[in-house]
Amino acid sequence: MNRKQRRAMKKAKGSEEIETKMALFGNLPDQCLTCSKPFDKKDKDMVMSWSVVVREKEETVNLYCPDCWSKALEIVKDFKDRIEGRDEENT
Repeated sequence: MNRKQRRAMKKAKGSEEIETKMALFGNLPDQCLTCSKPFDKKDKDMVMSWSVVVREKEETVNLYCPDCWSKALEIVKDFKDRIEGRDEENT
């Protein structure tokens, strides 16, 4: 297999992955998963500020508003800090 054929195969594989992700994007909900705040797909500010989590294996798409997303990040950070604090106490 020459270089040109390898490039073509790699490009075809990449486009298949994009097609799969785009198909899942069609499952984008109309509201925040946590607080049910409505989401307008045509509002550029909403599209740029809301967070989308795609789970390919489960073929699900989750949508989170900025408020819920920031709260979730705070919870994860707090949880991580507590775990690291426990690890330091045990050593």
